[in-house]
Order: sequence, then structure tokens, then C-alpha cells
Amino acid sequence: MLKLDIWNIVWTIVNILVLYAIFRKFLFQPVLKVIQDRENIIKDQIDNAQKVTDDANQLKTDYEKKLEVAKEEADKIIVEARQRSEKERAKAIETTQQETQDMMERARGNIEREQENARKAVQADIARLAIAAAEKIVKTGDRSDNTSSK
Repeated sequence: MLKLDIWNIVWTIVNILVLYAIFRKFLFQPVLKVIQDRENIIKDQIDNAQKVTDDANQLKTDYEKKLEVAKEEADKIIVEARQRSEKERAKAIETTQQETQDMMERARGNIEREQENARKAVQADIARLAIAAAEKIVKTGDRSDNTSSK
């Protein structure tokens, strides 16, 4: 049977206290140290991840701003290009109209010269015919007048 002896109880308590001190020294403290180190490593990793996330967000914001500026510049370049092309188109139309007008004036001048040349040629032909008719009349005499008066 079990006897409750005071010395047994005291030695059991002393053994438990010694065992607790040994466990605390060689088991609990190293385990707690490993757990604390692990917590520190995890905390550092979380902090680093947060820093990387913040840096990435800042870069994203910077790139978005740069992209917006680039889009504005592209729009500006497109507007300027359209304005230049409109000016060049208007200039080309004006040049073409001027060339057309010059060609029309040259054609009118050519027509007028050709008409004048034709008029002179016709007058020369009329003069030649008149001279030929006069020569014929002179050679043959004025017989048409004599025959008609008779």
C-alpha cells in the first residue's frame, strides 16, 4: 500500500524542482530562443516584403505618370503632324491651282497666237487670191464688164 511519508513528498518536490530547473536550462530556454529567432526572422521577412511592395507601388506610380506624360506627348505630336499635313495639303492645292492657272494662261496665249497666225494666213490667202484675180482680170481684160453692158 501507499504510505504518505513526509520525506517522500519532500524528495518528490525536490526532484520535480531539480527536473524543472534542468528542463528550463537545457530545454525551455533553447526552444524559446529558437522560437524567438524564428519570430524575428519572420518579422524581418514581413518587413522586407512590405518594403518591396511599397517600392513596387512607388515604381508603378512613377511608370504610370511617365506613361501619362508619354501619351500626352504622343497626342501633341499627332496634333502637330496633322496640322503640318493640313498646311502641306493646302500648300499643294494652292501650288496646283497656281500651276493650272499658269497653264490656262499659256494656253490662252497660244490660242490667241494661233488665231492671229490663222488670221494673217487667211488675210495672206485673200490677198493672194485678190492679186491673182486682179492679174487675171488685167490679162483677160475687162470682158466681164463688156459682156454685161451689151
